[in-house]
Amino acid sequence: MGQVSLKPSKPLSVGMLIALIFMLLFGVAFAVLVGEEIYGYGDEPALKVLFSLFMAVWIGGVLFMIIYHFLNIKRTKGLSFIEIEEDSGSSMETAMKDPIQRLRDLEALKRDKLISASEYEMKRKEIMNEKW
Repeated sequence: MGQVSLKPSKPLSVGMLIALIFMLLFGVAFAVLVGEEIYGYGDEPALKVLFSLFMAVWIGGVLFMIIYHFLNIKRTKGLSFIEIEEDSGSSMETAMKDPIQRLRDLEALKRDKLISASEYEMKRKEIMNEKW
């Protein structure tokens, strides 16, 4: 099984850090200004809890993303965002490793007249010369 890792580029992470710092400052300012109104004059305890929960999720999420992009910039190979495992049975890699199947597929192409005899011979020699 192979594994494919997707990572943001370093310039993208720098841009995201700038945007995320702005979002963090906005979140803190919003929490202070709106929180002062809600906690100072609001009589609804549910609103206070909901506002506190929203601000905790907002600031926590922004901090998590800031840390991720900072680590992506600092590490030489970057920090993987998504890792996908390939099923070895269905990948092109398996087809490339199995020369017998490749020869059979090549024979089918010749039989269906999708390739010429000279193309068939050239590709057959290429497959036969590869390390098995």
